Amino acid sequence: MSRDQLAFWVAVVANGVTFVQIIPQIARLIRTGRTEGVSPIWAAAGMTINLGWLTYVVENGFWETIPSIFAAISSFGLALFLLYRNGVSVRASLLVGAAVIVASVVIQRAAGWTVLGTVLGLSNGLYLGPALIAAWRTYAPVGISPGTWWLTVLEGFKWGLYGVLVAAVPIVVYGSTAILLAVGVLLRLWMTRHRIQAALGHTA
Repeated sequence: MSRDQLAFWVAVVANGVTFVQIIPQIARLIRTGRTEGVSPIWAAAGMTINLGWLTYVVENGFWETIPSIFAAISSFGLALFLLYRNGVSVRASLLVGAAVIVASVVIQRAAGWTVLGTVLGLSNGLYLGPALIAAWRTYAPVGISPGTWWLTVLEGFKWGLYGVLVAAVPIVVYGSTAILLAVGVLLRLWMTRHRIQAALGHTA
């Protein structure tokens, strides 16, 4: 199997993971209505950062990544709506999302597509970072779905590998930061697992 063929199949698997990545979180919000520990900035910035990725991959011809990006945009948008429906204020999150769009346009115009891609890779911190902070600041983060974050680890690994195979540093950066931040959320869920079980048992 050639390097290009391997990259294609890695991208196929990564697309599949990204398609389902947010589904566990959406299902938990629908099922429990609990939002503790879930960051609306994670949803809003995740949606707009993926809009930036969409422009980057179209410009660079990484066509196999497009389906998963559309899925991510839709999933993050639905998660944001569910947070709003369950009483979470999303105004500040929408402002952050708008700021991401403006900044992406300015960076692309000033420095080009490669720099934009690198910034987008590093900007995982803009949406996964708030998710990590929210998880660690919440006494019992019962709203967080561990399934979404295990899938984020897998997604980061697959896209990081794809980035290595196609020599796209921004995609490698994206995958690496996704893994690190997702592990941080999972660590918090493990540390507070007894509190989460008690809180869910109390409301059952």
